[in-house]
Amino acid sequence: MRNKHPLKNKEKVLTKSVAFATDFLPFTFAVLIGLFSNIVSAEIPAMTLHERVTYLELRAQSQNKLQADLSYQFNDIQRQIRELTGQIEEHDFKLNQIQDRQRDLYRDIEYRLSNLSSSGSVKLAPLKDNEVKPLADATNANDADITNNGSKTQNTSLARREFERAFQLVRSKKYKASILAFKAFLKNHPATSYSANARYWMGQVYLVQNSLDNAAEQFALLTSEFPNSTKTANAMLKLGDIYVKQKKWTSAKAYYNRVAENYTGAKQQLAKNGLQKIREAGY
Repeated sequence: MRNKHPLKNKEKVLTKSVAFATDFLPFTFAVLIGLFSNIVSAEIPAMTLHERVTYLELRAQSQNKLQADLSYQFNDIQRQIRELTGQIEEHDFKLNQIQDRQRDLYRDIEYRLSNLSSSGSVKLAPLKDNEVKPLADATNANDADITNNGSKTQNTSLARREFERAFQLVRSKKYKASILAFKAFLKNHPATSYSANARYWMGQVYLVQNSLDNAAEQFALLTSEFPNSTKTANAMLKLGDIYVKQKKWTSAKAYYNRVAENYTGAKQQLAKNGLQKIREAGY
């Protein structure tokens, strides 16, 4: 006869299954715990002194590897910061170029306006004899000012063009040619607004060529010839980096300290990082 209450039968089966599981699971769990305890207790005494020493050595090696990885990551971050600093410097240079062009344009306009004013016909009242000479002197003085202003504008424009040609050689990775161009520029324009930049980028080119002594010479000349330049702090950081590579710790610390004491922001932090690396090296 077919069961008229299949749901009740299923409930009974389910109830029995749950009861069985409830009774059986604690026993199973206890057995597993016992087995695990036996395994652990059996494993610990099985380790000999040599095995424990080996285990500790492996653990120490793992920690050393972690420290090495962290040190590598830190150095990589520093490298990225320097690259970003270089990009910022290049953007600053381009901005300065634009500003210099604007100034040159304004000076050129002023010069042309001055020439137009001086050449224009103006009706004047008759002058007495004793007034003629002072007027002539004043005219000569004005002409001299105009000539000087025009000369300065032309010199600045020429310096800018020559510097841009040299800098373009750097960007094209024609390093030897760029060094010759920068040297010629500094010979022709030793004290313009571009001269400090010329020293700095010549030092950078020497660094790319791994000519550390020549690079240090250019950066040192920059700091002495242009102490108020925006490139001076960067040049001192480069000198610190060079002397660290050459293991000239005293000189490196001297330049890092100058930056740390006299500048703020990213430059100061880079100097402090340099000093920290020297301390970690034991110097």
